[in-house]
Amino acid sequence: MAVTIISNKKNTAATVHVSAANTTIKVSGNSTTTNVDSTSTCLAVDNEVLSGAYIAQAFWGVETGYIVLKRGTTPVAVYDSTGYKDYAGSGMALTVGQTANLTVEFVGTANGYVLLEVQKVGTFTSDYNNR
Repeated sequence: MAVTIISNKKNTAATVHVSAANTTIKVSGNSTTTNVDSTSTCLAVDNEVLSGAYIAQAFWGVETGYIVLKRGTTPVAVYDSTGYKDYAGSGMALTVGQTANLTVEFVGTANGYVLLEVQKVGTFTSDYNNR
């Protein structure tokens, strides 16, 4: 599995880097009870309980082929070549299927990456999130 969680802020956001390996990112549950295996990564940290996550930004690059981003089995984005999309900055965060796991598939390429910023969704007890 080629997934690196670059930043994982409790009750707020995470930045995930995936490189040229199909993977699933668990967006619901918590870090102690969520079934995480060799092909998946969980976004929950400590005692955090998540009900989902939506995509705020994406950076990507592939030598050939393309990347398919899915929520469960539903494709929500397809990326080819190189690029950047600030979904939240344009006022249209990618919230489709935010409770479903996030699946990244690399099609027709062995050289590629996608960097995702996701905003966590859940019932949080932080003063910051309850304002």
